[in-house]
Amino acid sequence: MTRPIALQPLVKFSLKFRVNKKDRTSKAHNMHQISIILFLACSLLPAKFALAEAAAADTTDNANRSPASPPAESYPIHVFKKDAGQASSEPVKINSIFGTQNLKVHKLPFEDSYPTGPFERLDNNQFLFITKCGDVYFTRLEEEIKLLKPAKSLTKFIPGSDDSPDESSAKNVVYCKDLSGVKDSLRVNNSLFVSYTTWDETYNGARLAVSEFELDTANADVIFKREIYLSRPAIKEPFLGHQVGGKLVLGENNNTLFLSIGDFSKPERVQDKTTSIGKVIKIDLQRLNAEVYATGLRSPSGGLFYDRDTNELWLSEHGPRGGDEINLIKKGKNYGWPIVSYGTIYERDGMGNYYGNKFNNHDNYEKPAMTFVPSVGIGQIAKYADTGKNDYWDNDYFVAGMASMSLYRIKKEGPNLVYAEPVLSGYRIRAIKIDAQGNFYMKTDHNQFIVSE
Repeated sequence: MTRPIALQPLVKFSLKFRVNKKDRTSKAHNMHQISIILFLACSLLPAKFALAEAAAADTTDNANRSPASPPAESYPIHVFKKDAGQASSEPVKINSIFGTQNLKVHKLPFEDSYPTGPFERLDNNQFLFITKCGDVYFTRLEEEIKLLKPAKSLTKFIPGSDDSPDESSAKNVVYCKDLSGVKDSLRVNNSLFVSYTTWDETYNGARLAVSEFELDTANADVIFKREIYLSRPAIKEPFLGHQVGGKLVLGENNNTLFLSIGDFSKPERVQDKTTSIGKVIKIDLQRLNAEVYATGLRSPSGGLFYDRDTNELWLSEHGPRGGDEINLIKKGKNYGWPIVSYGTIYERDGMGNYYGNKFNNHDNYEKPAMTFVPSVGIGQIAKYADTGKNDYWDNDYFVAGMASMSLYRIKKEGPNLVYAEPVLSGYRIRAIKIDAQGNFYMKTDHNQFIVSE
């Protein structure tokens, strides 16, 4: 452990005393020096322990976890603090040097588990929330968030077996073990697209699936329609469920869907062209054909955003130890994982047998538009539209930092990301949306829902 810088003068002084004490003839003088040293030690030790305590509490989404034993270390301590999920009585606001916006923190009327699921805005101040394990809640925001009906799980009907008295039965579609589960949702009119991990019993492994559900807001219900996509191959355990990706976004039109897929903690499969691991997939929703759009990704579990004003596809990606990235995704490009990264390697990443690769560079591969070192546990991306409310924010991006428990305003100039300004702290934001009027809607891993006032 590196010695706190505040203690270095004390160490140098004590060493000097030991070297020179033979030359001292005055016992009183020596005792005076000892008194000074003891005084400094007593003054600085509390600071030393405070620094050590802060370092021990600094857990991130990229913590050094073993896939074979996920429970304790897989869940950041601050996600499950005793007071987590309580609505705040303190004034909360987005605070930029170029403007502010007041927020209100609401307690969700249900419990979700880490990593928590997405949400969708509906009509008439209603919101749909999907938990990690696929429970769907329809709510209305008044003074508080109120449930409209009890939760219903994401299910589909399957034919009855030969020895079953029923012609069909409902089956939960989400594989919700450890860090696996629902990864994202996307509302398109009366359709709800959901990405989630599912278990392939034939091949005894997990896949990332995308399915379309009919959204019946009148009856507060979702009904399975069709399976859109399955990643390949099926990944056998152990794997890391928070490195599967699963972010969804519409492209240039409502018939084009982009999906991000992570490496499942199997980095050796990313550069393999026979897999969909570590890729961005482009899906035609009319024909249901899919193609690899880009490759070389580790854990694109933060966000996927298509800017229709500029026809740019942006992706936020969790790097290894350090090296969180925001990438401008271009067709046919390779973003280098696991060959290059601006981060370094976790011990757990060694199971992919790629020690010795030269990290802290991106030579010969597409470079990120922005890199965060150390990692911030980068989250979703949302755009602040040209609202007329704040010219300084217009067309900038807002990005969540889950591990840093911060929200950042990303200054954008053309295709370039110029700087990241922290504008809100203390909230682990899992999902974020900004409407055309510049109102913010954010869901946290503490079962909170934060909205503009």
